[in-house]
Amino acid sequence: MISSYIKQKIESSFAKKEYQEVIDISDKFIEKKERPPGLACLIGTCKFLKKEKNLEDLKSALDYFEEAYKKDKEGIHGLSGITNYINTSVFGAKRYNQLSIYLNKAEKYYNETRDNFEKNIHFLTASKKLFSYQLDKFHQKKISEKILINPESPLSEKIDSIFFQNYVFDWSQKKYTDQIKVHSKNLPIYNAKNLSEIKLDENKKIHVGFVSADFTDQHSIFYFLKDTLKYMNRDIFKIYLFSFNRGKNNEIIGQEEIKNLADEFIDLEQYDNQECIDLIQKKKINILIDVMGITFFERISLFNARIAPVQISWLAYCNTNGIENIDYMIADQNVISKKEEELYPEKILKMPEIWNSHCGYTFERKPHESPFKKNNYFTFGSLNNFHKISDEVIEAWGKILQKCENSKLILKSSSFDCNAEKIKHKFEKLGVEHKIDLLDPKNYAYKNDHINLYKNIDLALDTFPYNGVTTTFEALWMGVPVIVLKGFNFNSKCGYSIIKNSGYLDLISNNIEEYVEKAVYFYNNQNDFLKLKSDLYNKILLTSLFKTKKFSENFCNLLIKVNKN
Repeated sequence: MISSYIKQKIESSFAKKEYQEVIDISDKFIEKKERPPGLACLIGTCKFLKKEKNLEDLKSALDYFEEAYKKDKEGIHGLSGITNYINTSVFGAKRYNQLSIYLNKAEKYYNETRDNFEKNIHFLTASKKLFSYQLDKFHQKKISEKILINPESPLSEKIDSIFFQNYVFDWSQKKYTDQIKVHSKNLPIYNAKNLSEIKLDENKKIHVGFVSADFTDQHSIFYFLKDTLKYMNRDIFKIYLFSFNRGKNNEIIGQEEIKNLADEFIDLEQYDNQECIDLIQKKKINILIDVMGITFFERISLFNARIAPVQISWLAYCNTNGIENIDYMIADQNVISKKEEELYPEKILKMPEIWNSHCGYTFERKPHESPFKKNNYFTFGSLNNFHKISDEVIEAWGKILQKCENSKLILKSSSFDCNAEKIKHKFEKLGVEHKIDLLDPKNYAYKNDHINLYKNIDLALDTFPYNGVTTTFEALWMGVPVIVLKGFNFNSKCGYSIIKNSGYLDLISNNIEEYVEKAVYFYNNQNDFLKLKSDLYNKILLTSLFKTKKFSENFCNLLIKVNKN
């Protein structure tokens, strides 16, 4: 039995955030066998909340959470213990490889407790985080479905669960749109001045505002946005960049170049959403463009207000946000056909060729020999985010490797937010795990190191249904062909549009069987492949994919048109 004095002292220390004091008091006065599950959970929390926590602190926290769970498996403290155990195991595994072993135990405890706690939103969100990190889409899908019907689910979790559907096949664009429209109506509503009060007719130019959290050359959208801004006619347009970039003391690496492309660069990170709307409206914006999408839940709700006469979604997220006050979405005829337009609540503005254009890179571009000529084996590759590698992709890539005996597959994720080894395990049942070369993204942190990896790849393989975009442009810029699969909505037809605009239609597949066949064909017909590769390297920069000046002109014409309407 814990004395009331000790209990009060522990509670007081915790309230003051004196976490080490809580730990010391508990260790000194309470033996483990007398420690109630609630206190075990509290000590684990203190271990986790310490400012200077290290590997041993996290291990210790996990032990305390496990203790709480085992002492009260079906009770409130057991629920807290297992939820904290799951969250801490994921947090720890991201920072220390040694803690990855705890993920398997977290899955075991999830399976033991899911029937008891499946209605608890904290348990569900922790579990979804676990299976996301473990790249387990089956469980992610099941948990996401439970979150969507749980009345206690925060709106952010519901929208994230809808967003997850982009990664899997068994859904439709209509289902996605219907769901996102319903939940987007619950976004916070902010006050905006009536547009008639803003006196937009006083503008001598069209004021265009871009809103994003990624105005930095460390992010992929920079390479699509930079030349678009650079070539916009300043006799017609005045450009504002409204930034939510997150960084210590607002010192964002790689931000200076894009700052210089704007007439005004306005840092809004320290302002709440209502203050942001007030500041944006003071700039008398005619056209406000979202370059972030629902992936930045905290800020996309800005567009739930009528801030400007024209509000557009472009570039950052290739699907609808479902927000009524976003009037348009910029696409092209390849990613959204005429008959598919009704599946999107926004009006679709179609660029003449492709919905974006890439500026390329500043370091020297040189032709390089296809690696199979020196390696004596053929190398496939994908540098996409591992979350985009669906089970169908694994199966297709496995078949390719089975049929291409003297081959291997290079994989590197663009995200650190996953257990990369899980990808390799998925190839084990196909008997091709020995052909997988898994690269650590930490070793390729610099852009040139990442881009130079394409020199080691003969043929790139796109992901589906969530296509790569930046990675496909990168590969083509380096002269590496990319096999793509034509999908069923904007998000899953990005690769199709990119390759169609490249002119190399033989790289487009209409189904998974054809995708596999094309990859195998190039493996077996290496002379044809070398001719394609050489031709692509010499001509790709002359296509609409990299003609950024022409793209910007078309982009400006589109903005002029909607501004008049």
